[in-house]
Amino acid sequence: MRYFFAWVGLLFLPLLGAGHSVSFRSNQGMSVPDSAKESHRRFQLIPLPVIFYTPETHVAYGVLGVCLFRTDSTARTSNIDFAIIHTQNAQTVIEPTYTIFTKQEKYLIRGMLLYTKFPELYYGIGSGTTNAQEELISYRSLRAYNRFLRKVKPGWFVGIQQQYFKTFNVHRSSDRQLPEQTLIGGLGSVVNGLGVASVVDTRDNIYSPVRGWYADVSFMEYGALLGSEFGFTNYLFDIRHYRSLSPNTVLAGQFYLNLNIGEVPFKQAATLGGSSLLRGYYNGRYRDNDALIMQAELRQHFFGRVGGVLFAGAGDVAHRPSEFSISDLKLTGGLGLRYLISRKEHLNIRIDAAVGNKTHGFYVNISEAF
Repeated sequence: MRYFFAWVGLLFLPLLGAGHSVSFRSNQGMSVPDSAKESHRRFQLIPLPVIFYTPETHVAYGVLGVCLFRTDSTARTSNIDFAIIHTQNAQTVIEPTYTIFTKQEKYLIRGMLLYTKFPELYYGIGSGTTNAQEELISYRSLRAYNRFLRKVKPGWFVGIQQQYFKTFNVHRSSDRQLPEQTLIGGLGSVVNGLGVASVVDTRDNIYSPVRGWYADVSFMEYGALLGSEFGFTNYLFDIRHYRSLSPNTVLAGQFYLNLNIGEVPFKQAATLGGSSLLRGYYNGRYRDNDALIMQAELRQHFFGRVGGVLFAGAGDVAHRPSEFSISDLKLTGGLGLRYLISRKEHLNIRIDAAVGNKTHGFYVNISEAF
């Protein structure tokens, strides 16, 4: 059983929460035109120092952050998130992500860049793997994922998407033989895909929604014509709903289905676990072609900037959809604490403790799990 401990630099929270986030000014504090003042109010940069420990990385440290801005008064808030992490074992993660609503929300542009030099525990493929199969796989990876979506009508966007993923310098901690086709891409892989996506987003707020729907349905094709070393097709369904039960209580639910057909490298396989999908399980503890996850949260505001969350989830992986079974579902549940760092954007720091089947996890992040 592996676990994850994390501590946020809590001494910085009163400063961030009090509105002392980093922002750009002009004329060194002199009076500025109203339009410039409006631009200033639209932009907010919130950095957050973090330090954590895992058995695989030892001490790790870095910066999480989010840049919030609006392209105009008719568009919802856009964001650029970033994470820069380095560890005692000389491991590195650099990950900027972005979601941009253009003027009048005519376009939705979303994507991420990722560089990692990080070890990952690997247990094999399938729902029935055991802890005895555990080994450490270290690798480097480069990932670029981008979407360009156009508004069809208010709250509904349709467009194209692309993903490039390269895994290289792969090393295993074990030289034991694995069953055939369970470590596809074990010597490294390059995949590149193109596809289409449809996003319905009627949430009142993208960071801590109180009401509305989010439905992301997409298709991606990876093949030799695009430069992929492996050919496969991905279908993704991510459906979320938010409902206000009272002025201080919100019920949130998510249905997530990830399907892959073809020769799928282990880094592109569907997985359970991590800070967002089935908390309490190590990210990748279970992996296969397909993953099915259902989870719900009861979010409660307590007082001031403080809130709490009660959450539960169930999920599993399978080689094909017909192999999903209720009896094999992995269950998880837990409690969370929320601290509001931006009143205007309803942006929280979340601290979650989750328990699964003979496993548990502790997570610190910016914004909600879903």
